[in-house]
Amino acid sequence: MVRYAVVLLFILLLMRGPLTSEAQEASPIPTGAAVAPSVSPSTAVTTETLAEIRLPSAVIPPSPAIVDVWLATLSPGQEIGFEAGASPPSIVVDVVLGGQLMVLSKGRVQVLRGEGLEEVAPDTVITILPDEAVIYIDNRAEQTFRNPGRSTLTAISFGVFSAAPPSTFTEGAVSQEDWERSGLAGQDLTVRVEQHTIAPGASLPAFVPDVATPRIFVVAEGVAQRAIIAPGGASPTAAVPFGPGETMWFRTLDTGAQLHVRNDEDQPLVLLQVTLSADHPATPVPGPDRLPKWPDSASGPGLEK
Repeated sequence: MVRYAVVLLFILLLMRGPLTSEAQEASPIPTGAAVAPSVSPSTAVTTETLAEIRLPSAVIPPSPAIVDVWLATLSPGQEIGFEAGASPPSIVVDVVLGGQLMVLSKGRVQVLRGEGLEEVAPDTVITILPDEAVIYIDNRAEQTFRNPGRSTLTAISFGVFSAAPPSTFTEGAVSQEDWERSGLAGQDLTVRVEQHTIAPGASLPAFVPDVATPRIFVVAEGVAQRAIIAPGGASPTAAVPFGPGETMWFRTLDTGAQLHVRNDEDQPLVLLQVTLSADHPATPVPGPDRLPKWPDSASGPGLEK
């Protein structure tokens, strides 16, 4: 289904794309995702696993490619359709958070429900409910999407998109350069989707972004403040705010620096986290450190839709 921060869920569908015939022969293999929430050492942060999906390398477009992640919404009764070939080769997954999503695709689609993975025949209408996911294998096929419910549909969406010409999808939450350096290209991937609820005044533990297991955050509710803690305990950079629907792109830091995400508001902050990893990734390729003058807010523009 469609995607991207603050844009109607179905407009996001433009970010889908075709797969090669070889990719269409493979099936994403989900693991059984736990749904019970777990509490961090500080009860100020509660984490819940929403989904864990495995994507075999055969269904993922080769480099050059980008990864994108976004929060998608669709108003009650809204419907939209896309013709075949509307986007570059890619594989896309929508995890429904609230509401209902009705999908009709002429291509190959899979649905992940509590009982496991279900293969869907082309030209079959399916309805996806909260805590369920839809995987678009033949994402270039003609597709129609609709919110049949009386409440807003929301979903956390992610995909790997070819950046090879003539694709216009050349920038994303994980850039072409970071994707190539990560060692994830050409590997079987595990994508884990989690939800963090952060109490007022609390924060996630500071961490060093790892290109081999990139973490991308999307704000679902509240306002997040992101700052960089410099090596040696120096003063952190000025925090950059991210509001509902905005995505914090993955970025590498100077050696020894850490990323800090906190909630300065008087209401809970809800963050959605998408983490990519591989069982046997290739050795990441070292990249140059960012220049000290590199601004924290220089994450680049979003994909054009």
